[in-house]
Amino acid sequence: MTKATPGRAWPTLDAALFAAGLVVYALGLPLGLARVEAAPQVAAGIAFDTSSEPAVWGLFALRIAGYIPIGDYPLRANLASAGLSALALALLGRLCIDILVLLRPAAKARQEARDFLQEPIAAAAAALAAALSLSAYDVATTGGSAAATMLLLAAGLLVGLGLVRDCTMAASGWALAGLAGFSAGVDAAAGWLLWPLLVGLGIWGLRKGARWPLLAPLAFVAAWGGSVLATVARSSAPLALGGVLARHGGLPTRGGPGLWATAVELGDQIGVVGALLAVVGLVVVAMRASLVGAWLALTLLSAMLFGHAAAPVGAGPWRAALPLAVAASCVFAAAGLLHVASRLGRARLAATAALSVMLVLTPAMDGRRGSLGRRPALAVHLLARALDRAELGSVVDPGTPEMDGLFRLARAMAWRPDLVIGKAADKSR
Repeated sequence: MTKATPGRAWPTLDAALFAAGLVVYALGLPLGLARVEAAPQVAAGIAFDTSSEPAVWGLFALRIAGYIPIGDYPLRANLASAGLSALALALLGRLCIDILVLLRPAAKARQEARDFLQEPIAAAAAALAAALSLSAYDVATTGGSAAATMLLLAAGLLVGLGLVRDCTMAASGWALAGLAGFSAGVDAAAGWLLWPLLVGLGIWGLRKGARWPLLAPLAFVAAWGGSVLATVARSSAPLALGGVLARHGGLPTRGGPGLWATAVELGDQIGVVGALLAVVGLVVVAMRASLVGAWLALTLLSAMLFGHAAAPVGAGPWRAALPLAVAASCVFAAAGLLHVASRLGRARLAATAALSVMLVLTPAMDGRRGSLGRRPALAVHLLARALDRAELGSVVDPGTPEMDGLFRLARAMAWRPDLVIGKAADKSR
């Protein structure tokens, strides 16, 4: 492998993608609550209460965003999601560029940086295509914990790439162990998707003579225990091991469409051009870097399986499983784009730019919305009517989980602090 310059390849790409993602997401933010399902998460972020929402990282971001003097609290929660998703976009771009650098052919002559200018263009296009997909854009503009899940998964993939390339890297191994342990403690989706990667790479590292897997369980347990204790400390519920395991390690139980329907939805997310380039990229990565190709293919499959299981839009942090599948597909699409453009000789730079524009714009030009990307009707007007009709100090029964979340948000924002939610009153009795 030959690098045009020593050190990180294209170091300014991360900052450029973060700025671009933050601007695009901020321009598309709703001016209030984006969806009904985000109401309990926004309410938990106001009080930093982990009793109902154990995703401490997401709630911490919502809490910090609450101090931004812009709009009301739901808008600030949406802004926090935009910031976390923009960070995930930057990490995804770094993952793409590292894989493209890994796929460089052996140099036969002296090469300069401009000879590899098509790499950052393809990586940026793939990252933007993933960021602007319907599922990722929906998560990025909705206040909740799914954006934090996307960030944790992007960081885990980037660290995992270092171990796939060299399984003896102790720093990357401990970082992945800590990240997987932290996610297992506070984020159901990221934990279930990261710890199998840690186990697999740890076994492979032991077979290669690496020492870091011997201490990886300690890092995992320390991060997991610290995150669980932080969650319990902010919760009003007493500490119980069974409750901790049930809250932090549960798989989704709601059903959804079949796996084939999820694959069709994935094709809708990245568009026809992205799907074709992803197929080409899968073959290219499998031939030039078989371990990386197998790792990304397994990531794609697991994300599709979890995305299928948590297909309903209101599935909390599991909504980030489908954007992870989109991200893995777009990484393959970047490799396929670069391979197709390289076949055109001197026109490869122009072809890279043209294909990049098509990769980004094709999903946006497709006006269809898949079954996993529909938003339910917002029922805030029902909440307003209920608050107007409720007497002082009355006990209200929401009736549905959606209305329960809206009532919790209203109480957290001190719209009607005198009201008592029926379920909460029953528990106190």
